[in-house]
Amino acid sequence: MSLVLVVLAILVASAALALSLGRAPRPAATVALAGGALASGLVIAAAASGFVSPADAAARSVAWGMPLGTARLATDGLSDWFLLSIGLVGLPVCLYSWGYLRDPGAHGQAPVFAALLCLLLAFLVVLVCADDAVVFLVAWEAMTLCAFLLVGFHDRRPEARRGAWMYLVATHLGTALFLVPMFVYLAGRAGTTSFAGLRGICATLGPAESAVVFVLGLLGFGTKAGFVPMHVWLPAAHPVAPTPISALLSGIVVKTGIYGLLRLLTWLPAPHPLCAVLVLLVGTGSGVLGVLYAVAQHDLKRLLAYHSVENIGIIGLAIGVGMLGQATGHMPVAALGYAGALLHVLNHALFKALLFLSAGAIVRHAGTGQIDRLGGLARTAPWNAFCFLLGAVAICGLPPLNGFVSEWLIFGALLSGTFHSAGAIAAAQVVGLVGLSLMGALALACFAKVFAVVFLGEPREAGLPRETIPGAMTAAMVMLAVPCVVIGLLPGVVLPLTLGGVRALVPGLSRAVQSPLAEVLAPAGWISGVAVVLLGVTVLLVMLRRRLRRSDVSSAPAPTWGCGYAFPTARMQYTASSFAWDLVTDFRRVLWPERRWAPVSEAFPRPAALESHTPDLAELELLAPLFRGVARAAAIVRTLTWSGDPVAAAVLESSEGTCAPGPHAGVSLVARGMELPGGRARIGLLRHVVRASLHALRRGSIHVRLAYLAATLIVLFAIEAAVSPRPAPRRAPSPARGIAPNEVQR
Repeated sequence: MSLVLVVLAILVASAALALSLGRAPRPAATVALAGGALASGLVIAAAASGFVSPADAAARSVAWGMPLGTARLATDGLSDWFLLSIGLVGLPVCLYSWGYLRDPGAHGQAPVFAALLCLLLAFLVVLVCADDAVVFLVAWEAMTLCAFLLVGFHDRRPEARRGAWMYLVATHLGTALFLVPMFVYLAGRAGTTSFAGLRGICATLGPAESAVVFVLGLLGFGTKAGFVPMHVWLPAAHPVAPTPISALLSGIVVKTGIYGLLRLLTWLPAPHPLCAVLVLLVGTGSGVLGVLYAVAQHDLKRLLAYHSVENIGIIGLAIGVGMLGQATGHMPVAALGYAGALLHVLNHALFKALLFLSAGAIVRHAGTGQIDRLGGLARTAPWNAFCFLLGAVAICGLPPLNGFVSEWLIFGALLSGTFHSAGAIAAAQVVGLVGLSLMGALALACFAKVFAVVFLGEPREAGLPRETIPGAMTAAMVMLAVPCVVIGLLPGVVLPLTLGGVRALVPGLSRAVQSPLAEVLAPAGWISGVAVVLLGVTVLLVMLRRRLRRSDVSSAPAPTWGCGYAFPTARMQYTASSFAWDLVTDFRRVLWPERRWAPVSEAFPRPAALESHTPDLAELELLAPLFRGVARAAAIVRTLTWSGDPVAAAVLESSEGTCAPGPHAGVSLVARGMELPGGRARIGLLRHVVRASLHALRRGSIHVRLAYLAATLIVLFAIEAAVSPRPAPRRAPSPARGIAPNEVQR
């Protein structure tokens, strides 16, 4: 704990020094980032000391000058694990930021950026070490405010302002509607805001109260983590934030929601199986939808943001399996699930930060993050291509990298849980198995598209700049790539470090549980070893082939056969959209993709155009109508009229009616499953289903009417069976005195 206090002092001093030296931007940013890197290294040391000499709690309390709470910090196995993630990501992010801020356009704002980065790291450390509800909420809100300012750092861009405000609104809604009521209820029952008091009162809650508290925590912390459908701020905020902040947001900040949920589980009694199934299904749905939306994206950082939703879903899936094992009394399953979740928290922080930093280097090198405009970058930026490839292999869960190890543990937990349960619980875990397999396959297809289009082939636009990537940015990516390889090759060294967090989640966990963990992990080590051998053999064969070709004088390079076409161009390559369109249309009833095109017509046609787009239905069909309704209701109350503000009403009507004519007038729009004439606004999924049902009913088809009649009868019978009292069971009459058992009583 002493190291944690030193870390906080260094970070606060670095931020203050950066702001005080604002007239010398470059030295101020350098000093602050050096302090952030030093503090991150000390955070790693503090976590390592907790692993070497574990204790139940090492706490420090100071006087709190307010009527609420006590400024108390404490660490346990769970806090140490998240501190390790913060340090391992914070150190390369600070190094990368030093190269990132060398851009001449960022010199004037470099001290503010560095100060906010140091403060964000400080509040992250306070958050995971807080031992009081008030301290936790203060750190939670301060972290949110720092992240908001950093996401909107390039505030001259409208999309940056929109992404920052979406992040702030989503986080505050989750806090105000769910977390604050949960903490107020528990603190009111306990009479204290300390975590020890909250843990004590949670142990006395009944099943119904415990379930309500858990659902409130799941909604509040899930908004920060990015579970579907509360994920809409991620694809809005991640692409517009500065690259180091995108890496920190995806690697660490969203994990604070996972930390809050796990900390809540350490207070509550053994979870109800229904709550565990809920978390498992939410995680599975978030993972599958996240990777499906990622496949359909055209912007590299937005694609990576949706993969954050996918991996948060994988972590939620693992937490649900751990809760199921705890609820059913199968402690090895619980240990496997929680260990897989904690390990994937660290693994995702490493490879996702690596991918975001590599994406930022691509934008720095080529001047754009649009995938369809890039190509052939492996020749001009080979180190960046290698680091991105490592991150892509890791996020796909392929051996021998770290993503494979954590997903292997989660697979083992799901299989073991399926064998030790029956009925609906086993069926839910089978759904998790299928979902996790589907996520891996879709992630592999997505990153095959990205790497092939961005790094292979020929440049698609000759006019793109080719700036040199600073050495500090490359060094930061290598720092993240090394632990990805080490964890993948030596999983038996890292997995025991998770047991402190697992014991915090499952009190009284015996050491005998380590044997099933080792049994499940052993094949992963062999598979990683075989993968290393195969990779080594492949590299040797490629090198031998190149040497033989160089020694053969008669072999000369020949152009690739182009089906007889004599004038090929770089535009004839596959684009990312065409690469993924078949896969997107396979899931068209889930994604509802759109295609807009200007068709070729007339004898001398104008230039044709084709554009595909996949909207986020959670934003389009759920949150946008909800907020429009709230705005309309507020306008009605404000003006005391039924229509509300005339201007607002006109805007609302125009947003649901016909699009105004513009540059895309006459462009036809097709969403798979429905065709709309050019110029009309898109009909969403829910409105389309309702409209199609009413249209089928109006057609007068006897089959449709019989189907509605049967559905109505089923609903009525179900309601009748639910509300009607059940008759008492009839008991056999006992023989009366003086009457033989075989006689008939009249």
